Amino acid sequence: MFKDVSKRGVVVGMLVLCLGVCITPCISGGLNQRPTLSTVHPQMLGGSPPKEEWNKTFGSPHLDDAAYDIQQTNDGGYIIGGYARSYGIAYYNPWLIKIDSQGTMEWNKTFDYYSLPTRAGRIWSVQQTSDNGYILGCTFVNMSKSNPDGAQNLPETSRGFINSLVLIKTDSQGHEQWNRTYAGLNYSWCYWVRQTSDGGYIVTGGGNASSDGSPDVFLLKTSSDGSLQWLKMYGRSDMDEEGHMVQQTSDGGYIITGMSDCNYVSDWGKMWLIKTDASGSLVWEKKFQATDNQVSVGLKNYGNSVQQTSDGGYIIAGIMNYEGCLLKTDANGNETWRKTPFLNDISFFCYAATQTTDGGYIATGNGLIKTDSVGNEVWNITIPTPFTTGQQTSDGGYIIAGSNNGYYNGDVWVIKFGKEPEIPKISFTISGGLGIHVKISNDGTVNATNTTWQVNIEGGILHRINKTVQGTVDVAVGDTKTVTTGTLFGLGTIHVTAIVGDTDKVVDGKQLLILSIVKQ
Repeated sequence: MFKDVSKRGVVVGMLVLCLGVCITPCISGGLNQRPTLSTVHPQMLGGSPPKEEWNKTFGSPHLDDAAYDIQQTNDGGYIIGGYARSYGIAYYNPWLIKIDSQGTMEWNKTFDYYSLPTRAGRIWSVQQTSDNGYILGCTFVNMSKSNPDGAQNLPETSRGFINSLVLIKTDSQGHEQWNRTYAGLNYSWCYWVRQTSDGGYIVTGGGNASSDGSPDVFLLKTSSDGSLQWLKMYGRSDMDEEGHMVQQTSDGGYIITGMSDCNYVSDWGKMWLIKTDASGSLVWEKKFQATDNQVSVGLKNYGNSVQQTSDGGYIIAGIMNYEGCLLKTDANGNETWRKTPFLNDISFFCYAATQTTDGGYIATGNGLIKTDSVGNEVWNITIPTPFTTGQQTSDGGYIIAGSNNGYYNGDVWVIKFGKEPEIPKISFTISGGLGIHVKISNDGTVNATNTTWQVNIEGGILHRINKTVQGTVDVAVGDTKTVTTGTLFGLGTIHVTAIVGDTDKVVDGKQLLILSIVKQ
């Protein structure tokens, strides 16, 4: 097990390596394992999960291949970064896969670096660049450190480190144009790289100048050719820290999430949010952790992904007390809400989250979950294996990627879902008069059919009024239908409950013989 994985256990995918080297052709195709769709959340009017459009696997049976990042490309296809044992000559090989909009592989590339069988590498992050090429954030590992017998065939210069951050830039067909390593980060691992507005790149991960001491979060800024512009470190000398994702913010600065304050003995980490200015100087930092029922196994609290949201705040996906967590902050990093264990499912680890076009969020983990703007579940699709990356696509659908066997001997697995089925958008008001009247409107994009409704009236002098009327109604798009209880007879205060679909409203009023007066 590599030191950067085994010591920390905070890899985005947490896919455990297995032993052996084999070079075989790639096999891609569908998979028999099927996602499980949720029922509609009982408190939502609508919210049906999308249907699967296609799923593909890439790799060879009984070998270890996995995806860590997927991005939609300008041509409507997708670029996937991960690692392979099905391809390349190294122990594990950074693997770049380009597929079209239907999931058919167009080409794939491995990057063996020094072409050493005892060297292993992974692409943790990939992004299409402004010139239609790709930037790859990679970590290479010297396997001889865990297998000293293999070191005799390595050049002396390759024995001095265990982990090395490498940026690789390719053209549009995946051909390498340059690669870079950086002084001051001889012992390091890269988790995330993205192109910045000036054409350069911003990178985060964890590391130090040597293997001595505790690693810190680093933030590294380069020019467009990968040359170093500046390097910042954040952390304490007596604790381990690492950055898992960085994004340029609307003010030109950067937001980072990851882990802080971990010594693997008494302190098991905090979810860390770091805001910097454009030069990497710290503006503010926030740390989050669970407050009750802390467990003593596994890293308890850390952030896996962060995104600036439309309101200027941030959404973080990660782990809280070894359970999946979705956490929302304001623009200053102050927590506004959190969901943990995520949707009461302790098995759903949050590896990534992004805001959707409707203001809600999708979270990727053991499947895909859609929430509203405050983190309440709209629908979920559960899959018994972790997916480490996902995004909303240009057609309104969703794409997720990971491994079809989770931890051992899996293949890269990609699933494309369509957009959610169009649903009615029902609202209603309650008014009085000769009886109780409920006006039901449909502001959605499809007609509402067989919408259930119920009106219950209680009260009057000596509570003599007790009437329930119910039925179904069809409401076309843009239309309003009124349902009524008919004329009531009585005196005194009344209590009215109206239920349309899964939504209810309660109003109070007075009954004056045959006239009902309700408070709006």
